[in-house]
Amino acid sequence: MMSIKSISVKLTVLSIVLIATSAVHGDYWYGDFTDDRTVVFSNTAVILSYPDIDCSQGVRLPMGTELEISGSSGKDTLPDGMPFYWYEATFEYDGIECTGFIPGPDLAMTSLSLSGDTLFVFTVTGFNNEEHCFIAAARIISSDEILAEQVFRPVSAGSGQSPYSYCIRGMELQADGFTGIENLIELSFIYEACGYENRDVLFAWTGSDLIMGPHASSQSDAGCYSFNEIFVLPTDSCGVNNQVTIEGSLEEWEDDTDGYVETQRTSVTYIWNGEIFEE
Repeated sequence: MMSIKSISVKLTVLSIVLIATSAVHGDYWYGDFTDDRTVVFSNTAVILSYPDIDCSQGVRLPMGTELEISGSSGKDTLPDGMPFYWYEATFEYDGIECTGFIPGPDLAMTSLSLSGDTLFVFTVTGFNNEEHCFIAAARIISSDEILAEQVFRPVSAGSGQSPYSYCIRGMELQADGFTGIENLIELSFIYEACGYENRDVLFAWTGSDLIMGPHASSQSDAGCYSFNEIFVLPTDSCGVNNQVTIEGSLEEWEDDTDGYVETQRTSVTYIWNGEIFEE
């Protein structure tokens, strides 16, 4: 296996073909990437010969480049104070397998292959110390170009003192019934612990715009309550074209029956007007 150092001792731009397949890459689960594969998220990503942000020996990797994660190499901190892990990764260059180190925020926590070589990618990009919150971005990318982007605060159970702790999963949903939506994506934030919110967020790709839609939440505390919301889409049995309904159910623990009893149901409908989802 050839090292990055043997390829270049200066920053070099590589011409690497964007790899897009029908599979999901890079789901981030308990701090690791499932299947040990992900894609490059950042348009300034550099894979280095050793894990140090001051390292000058490395090469630039275009967004969407597929990497195989072979291990991690300790914890570090971004200039904004966000902690992250270094990952040892391999990729192919001119038919040669190369290896190097890349910061976690330069890797997509999840990615979905859409049409052609277009990808939906998401990652947590930094930490805002003043507002004490993580910053994240969802992007549509193609051939090392950002076609659309949504920057937002992800749901968080952390304080910024450790790398982002939620599991991330991306899944494409059926877009049938929505006028002008090419792809409908559910981005899930999963934290399997009592009292913490789990959240599913809808994103709509129209072919020119990435629209952040409504979200559905779930939260529970053993022996106290369980709250769950689900999306009802046009393709579901009770669905209506160009509408997303969020159905919620609250169940509370009842000592007399030694079980959960539903105490509240909620329903909120959002209308897709071709540009945004309106409540």
